[in-house]
Amino acid sequence: MRWFGLLWLLLVAPVLAQQSGLEGQQVVVQKDFIDLRTGPGRGYPIVQVALNNDSLLLLKQRTAWIKVRYRQQELWLPASELTHLYQVGGAQSVGELWQADQAVTSWQLGLAAGDFAGTSFYQLSGGYLFSDVVALELSAGQGSGQQASSQQYLLQLSISPWPHWQLSPYMALGGGVLLTRPRTVLVQTPERRSPLATIELGVNYPLTRRVQANLRYRRALVSTDRDVNEETNTWLIGLRLAF
Repeated sequence: MRWFGLLWLLLVAPVLAQQSGLEGQQVVVQKDFIDLRTGPGRGYPIVQVALNNDSLLLLKQRTAWIKVRYRQQELWLPASELTHLYQVGGAQSVGELWQADQAVTSWQLGLAAGDFAGTSFYQLSGGYLFSDVVALELSAGQGSGQQASSQQYLLQLSISPWPHWQLSPYMALGGGVLLTRPRTVLVQTPERRSPLATIELGVNYPLTRRVQANLRYRRALVSTDRDVNEETNTWLIGLRLAF
């Protein structure tokens, strides 16, 4: 059962990672020229220029940059240039459609599975993106072991310093509560409720504009009624869906 959640994620990932939004569309340039770069950022060099009436194929989006195919090359242009791209035979710019689609991607729903202190662990989360860099996440997790079952409820603030990277690292700080229910037969043991503080490190990998995979490691300090506090480790692999 421990790795059932991981297997489930691997099975549904190809389904969720289907093209969405404007990806896969053939468009025509309606501007004197558009600069095309080797990567998603102004620090990358310009190696091609698409001229008026040239055709481009939209491949995928990474934050505010669009990957396109032009003359057998895969290059990048800023999303602001979408206002000068039109669908073949269409009267509306791709930029107008993109802006309408962008308005609904501030929220995220996440599902993850892994290991918490040597037991199988599953987590459901919801997040709000203040920007490409800053996000707030509320999560609920369930752990199951032979000696006890546990539940975690956390609120974490995360910072992603390099959101344009293909593998984008992030760090999160937060806190919450850990509920532990010992599994005993002869003696009724009360549930323990312990506050905890967390630090989390992870990486995000975009599958599509709306779906990303992530790998995360969480270190938690659990406050107990004993003289020594406990420390726990959690490893998770999961998916986030923006909507």
